[in-house]
Amino acid sequence: MLRSNILILLQLLGIQSYSVSDYYWRDYDGKIPPDAIPADNNNNTYIGQVYVHLYGLRVGTIIPGYREVEYSCYGVGKTDTMIKILCATESSKYVWLRTTANTFLKDTCGKSPIVSGYDRVCCGSGILNIGRTRQQGRSIIGNVAAYNTVTLWFYYPLNGREIRDPPNTEYEVLVYRNTTSKSNYLNEYKNFDLLG
Repeated sequence: MLRSNILILLQLLGIQSYSVSDYYWRDYDGKIPPDAIPADNNNNTYIGQVYVHLYGLRVGTIIPGYREVEYSCYGVGKTDTMIKILCATESSKYVWLRTTANTFLKDTCGKSPIVSGYDRVCCGSGILNIGRTRQQGRSIIGNVAAYNTVTLWFYYPLNGREIRDPPNTEYEVLVYRNTTSKSNYLNEYKNFDLLG
């Protein structure tokens, strides 16, 4: 329980845990900062983080020009206050890894999925990662329930409902890559989508 509270405090203060230290959350005021990590190749969507009272930190899709973020949290919510946007010194160090709820642990073994928030309601160790799907011609950001060691479900908002696809449905998780050689990168991350 103490470890869980420390993680929440670190996230709220903008201090990053794990070995990834070059990403951070900036206050979002409706303008996209130049160091924001895009959620797609066209810079049409970005990754937002919101605090949901009594539930914890969640992520959702930021669309340039809009101040409101829609997120999933035991249903769907929207907010235009207390929004942060994911930024990094080098966005090229972040890639989308294809996975499923059933294969997440195997697919991310040795990788660094980005911690996006915390679910206070679940089992007491509710770490969330950043997930992405493509629906209705657009990228949608949601929460990967990384605290479940059996099936790591991906939850996202769509048409006013919270969606959890069947366990074999493919989604993507944002991971950090710290590979300096292009040939090493191509071999190690051949199943990744470069922020695409």
